[in-house]
Amino acid sequence: MRLGHALRAAAGPLAAAGALVLLAVTPALAEPEGRIASLQSVGSTLEIVFTATDLPPDTSLDPASVQVSLDGTALPSAAEPINSRTTTVARTSMLTMDTSGSMKGERLDSAKAAANAYLDSVPGDVSVGLVAFADAASVVVQPTTDRREVRAAVAGLTAVGATALYDATKLSVESLGTAEVRSVVLLTDGQNEGGSTTLEQAVAAVEASGATVDAVAIGTDPALLAPLEAIAAAGNGTVITSTDTAQLTDAFNQAAATITNQLLVTVTPDESQGGLSGNIAVSAQAGPLVVADSAFATLPTVSDPGATGTEYGPQPVPEASGLQTRSGLLPWAIGLLFVGLAILLAIALTTAARARRSTVKSRLSVYSLAGRQPVKEAETSTSLGDSGVARSAVELAGRVVQKRDLEGVLGSKLEAAGLPLKAAEWLLIHVGIAIGLGLVLLLLFGGRLAPALIGLAIGLIAPWVYLSRKESKRTARFLEQMPDTLQLIAGSLSAGYSMPQAVDTVVREGQPPMSTELNRALVETRLGVPMEDALEGIAARMRSEDFAWVVMAIRIQREVGGNLAEVLTTVAATLRERERLRRQVRVLSAEGRLSAWILGLLPVVFAIYLIFVRPEYISLLVTEPLGWVMIIVGAILLLAGVLWLRKAIKVEV
Repeated sequence: MRLGHALRAAAGPLAAAGALVLLAVTPALAEPEGRIASLQSVGSTLEIVFTATDLPPDTSLDPASVQVSLDGTALPSAAEPINSRTTTVARTSMLTMDTSGSMKGERLDSAKAAANAYLDSVPGDVSVGLVAFADAASVVVQPTTDRREVRAAVAGLTAVGATALYDATKLSVESLGTAEVRSVVLLTDGQNEGGSTTLEQAVAAVEASGATVDAVAIGTDPALLAPLEAIAAAGNGTVITSTDTAQLTDAFNQAAATITNQLLVTVTPDESQGGLSGNIAVSAQAGPLVVADSAFATLPTVSDPGATGTEYGPQPVPEASGLQTRSGLLPWAIGLLFVGLAILLAIALTTAARARRSTVKSRLSVYSLAGRQPVKEAETSTSLGDSGVARSAVELAGRVVQKRDLEGVLGSKLEAAGLPLKAAEWLLIHVGIAIGLGLVLLLLFGGRLAPALIGLAIGLIAPWVYLSRKESKRTARFLEQMPDTLQLIAGSLSAGYSMPQAVDTVVREGQPPMSTELNRALVETRLGVPMEDALEGIAARMRSEDFAWVVMAIRIQREVGGNLAEVLTTVAATLRERERLRRQVRVLSAEGRLSAWILGLLPVVFAIYLIFVRPEYISLLVTEPLGWVMIIVGAILLLAGVLWLRKAIKVEV
């Protein structure tokens, strides 16, 4: 587990090269300093990389003299040179060199000589990369242990153009990789000129990386050093100024010697010290000198000696990346939401305007020669607007609906739900919601694919659930109104009304959805459809067996005769009693239905929540074979439980 705050608070050993330049420039004023490069918990131990800067020649840290303490309390520790270990600590250094036009001539030649001297002296296990910047910054060589590749790249550098200093700083820290010890040596002779990165963005990138950044300014006006000081402060480094480029080679040689002098300190806390937090102080002796440094850290917990495997219990995880950590995505997300709201507003305004025009035209149509509205508007208008884009989109969706044979299914569900939409219009809205929700979640969660796929799935399922829910609610409302409707029709028939007149009475005095459906039946009757067939259409649309029985009674009465009013009164009483029983059953089964919803949705909703905010917690379920087995078994058990609960709480009335 990396201790990010400790890495930022500690200074990096590799970037000590920049600080050693100060020794080369003013050796009499440089004071040796200790520096904690990294802190890392490995099992029950804490590994510390400790180094020293500005040591006199032929002087090294004594591993036997290393002492470690936590807030003044000594900790058991052991130290050894990193270069003597069989498995060394991963170390990466990035040389970032200014190749702008002002470096042409002696300055660039001296910088190349210093870089070559550094490559000759740096330990072989240290990966060294090269970033060059002029008008733009580029990674010339990725961090590698192949010194010939880096040396050849250094020899090919030429000076031309401006100084994209901030771009180079950000690119350097982003190219360091994931090594335990990372640093940047930034060499420049001027201030930033051009580039797309601001000083604030460069400083933020340095702070987020946890790497050490030391800056070397060659012949730079002291009044212009503020940006370099801000970058170095973010990387816990220093800014060194020099007017004598010939001293750069000696400075880089001493930087390589400092890297060679690093120690790996292993701290093994006892059971009483495990889990404590505080200032970790490390001191060591280098000849007659004593160097020290401190950083805030948390000691690892002590594992049970008899236990096997990794540590148990909750483990800290890296901060989840998302919109809050990727500020560049925020304008895109806001822009997308604005465009979506603008489209919805345009559709709403277009629909309202079309409705007003239709109302005005219907009022004026009686005064026209034809006495009716033009047919063209009815053929070209859509519920999404009258624009050419809306009509083209609906026509395209209509061809898809016809090709996939979805017209009957979607049309019947839309009619039963009471939505004034065509199947093509509903399909267009459905697909738009799915794609839009997936894209919004993709932006909000930093480009992660899992939230986008979940958003796409929700966008595909939610509209269909809404349509089914609206259909079931409208059907339930239709069944509730049926007994009173039959009673009203029976009373009208007893008063001497014909069947169409009795139905018209319900249309005028009833409420939707009953009045709406019966009005449609009357319109069909006026167009020549028999009354019984029109009423059977209502039973089919509402999927109501009860209303189908009513239609059957009406059809039998018309064929064989009888008192239809009395039959409808009896049917109304039967339906009223069934509705009472149905409501009683729903009340008695409410607890079971609520339990089924909670138990069925809780695992799914919680898994989606973890995917959004902490995917690290459940990543093993999709990266390990045992995880897939657990997912399959859990899904089967969950489905079996839901089906069993559904069977237990469903009572036919």
